[in-house]
Parts: sequence; structure tokens; C-alpha cells
Amino acid sequence: MTVTGPVRPRPDVADGVADVIRDHLPGRTTRTVTIGMSRDDNPKVTVMVFADGEAEPRLAVKVGLTPGAAEAVAAEARVLQRLEELDPGRLEGTVPRCLELRGTAPGGLLVMSAARGVPLSIGYHRWRHTAGPRQVRHDFVMADAWLRRLSRLSRLSWLSRSGEAGPVWSALLAPRWPGDPAVEAVAAALAPVEAALGGSGVRGMVHGDFWCGNVLQTSGAVTGVVDWEHASFGADPVRDRVRFALAYSLYLDRHTRAGRGVRGHPGLVAHGYGAGIRYAVHGQGWYPELVAELVGDGLAAWGRPRELWRAALLTGLAEIAVVSDNDDFARHHLALLAELLR
Repeated sequence: MTVTGPVRPRPDVADGVADVIRDHLPGRTTRTVTIGMSRDDNPKVTVMVFADGEAEPRLAVKVGLTPGAAEAVAAEARVLQRLEELDPGRLEGTVPRCLELRGTAPGGLLVMSAARGVPLSIGYHRWRHTAGPRQVRHDFVMADAWLRRLSRLSRLSWLSRSGEAGPVWSALLAPRWPGDPAVEAVAAALAPVEAALGGSGVRGMVHGDFWCGNVLQTSGAVTGVVDWEHASFGADPVRDRVRFALAYSLYLDRHTRAGRGVRGHPGLVAHGYGAGIRYAVHGQGWYPELVAELVGDGLAAWGRPRELWRAALLTGLAEIAVVSDNDDFARHHLALLAELLR
């Protein structure tokens, strides 16, 4: 969860960023904009650094504010370094370069090159952006095109030949909430669905948090993908398509009053948490068709039936329930999963 827009960083964060600027941009006139501050249990803050009045930032500095956040920042640094080893071009320059990892500041500090572009989430929340198929399809096409690049990198590298099996999410639900018979029942119901999907035996590179807030675009093309701390090597690539579709669906009713129909989506009523996800999984119309196409294309690319797209979405809900730092967010997705499995 991220709050976008400028905020004032803590004094210790500001001091850490000032040290970075002195070392990486010595003698330059700079300004900083703090654009994101997560509100999960292990919060991080991201600071963009501009030099000499330029419109595009030179550096992105991510600072962990707790020991747990420091581990996440260090994990992202390792992923960026490893990805650059696999592809020195960093997916045509869309992936930030890790410039330095420091153990200073409250919980670690990662210095990166700044990715170009504006988050897709900015356009997503504009008036009527999601009310018709043209703009939504364009967002999905941009996401699809970039994920195909990532897929090609996976196929050309050792990733697709890795012997490691991916996580089985149905087996990981109960350990998050031990001793809860309702969770155990959900896990038991999901297990055959996940087994039919067969994702644990498919291996590629996965971003891990591929939603429109982490995808940057310029002139209708993806020019940056950020926040790599949850990336996996040797996992099921369809997970990124599922995460994008679920996050996109979750906020379809964000600007609609409860009890009212959502403009452009016949049959979708703003009611309760996750109405858009229910609509994507079991609704009818142009939007569920676009979701089925996006996820189905990924399944087909890795040798699985397109018809399993709903199974992939259900498994994706379980993944969010397992990995989310925010317990309320995790429980909401668990409840959605239980409902949709019925």
C-alpha cells in the first residue's frame, strides 16, 4: 500500500539522502521529492532526486524504516543486480540500475537510477478511464507487451531450467493463520484448483508486485517497472498477469457510491470489498473478457490451457493472502477467495 504525492521525509531519512546526493551528484544543484511512503508493517519511503533543474529525476533512493524494511530493500538490490547480470540492457532500460546499497539510515538505503514515466495508476483514477474498453485494453496491451519481454528473458536464461519448484499457495494459507478451521477449509478447497493449474512446475522470472502503480508509461509505452523487492527467479510467470488483473479489478468501483452500478460495467454494483474482483471472475461483458484474455495469453505462452484463467485468479488471491504485509488486506483477499471458491 502506497500513499502517492509529495510528503515530508523524517529527519533521519533526509540526512541519509543528503549523504547520497553529496556522493553521487557532487557539486550539483538538486531538489528532492518524496513520492511514496508505504503504510505496511515494514514501511519504506522513496525519494526522487532531480539535478540542475532537469525535469526527469537522476536518482531514486528507497529507505527502509525498520529492520524488516531493510531486508526488503536489500532483497530488491540483489534482484536488480542479478537481473542486470542476466540482461545488461535491463529489459530495454525499463528496470532501474542498482547503484549502491547502504546499511545506514533507519533500516537500509538503496540508491537506484530513476525509471522514466508516469505510473499507470495516475491515468487509471482519472474520470471514466476504466468505464470503456478502449483505454482499459490499452493498459492491458502495455502490460502484456512488457511481460512478454520478461518472458523472453526467462526463456533465454537458466531460469526456465531451474530445478526449484514454485510455492504451493494452498499449502501456505493455514500456516499464516494456524489453528483456524475456516482457513484450513479454504486451503482444502483451493488445493485441487491449484493442482489443475499446474503452476508449481513452471519456471521463469516474476516481478511479484506487478500492478499499475509500479508500471510507468511514456507516450503509451511502458518505460519503467519499479519495486522489485518481491521478485522471484524460477517461479510461475503467469503470477504477474494475475496480480495486474486482480489489482486493476479491485478498484473498479473506487469512485462509485455503495449500492450504485459502476459506469461502463453492466452487472457490477459497488457493494462490499472486492466487487470488481467478483465481477472479473464471474461477471460477463467486455471487462471480464479482457481479464480472461490477459491471463489466458500468459497460460497459453507457457503451455497451459487458456480456460484455466479463473483458476489462476483464485490462486492469485491466495498468494496475496499469504504474502501481504498488511493483515487486513490479506484477510480481505482470503474472504474473497472463500466466497469465490463456493
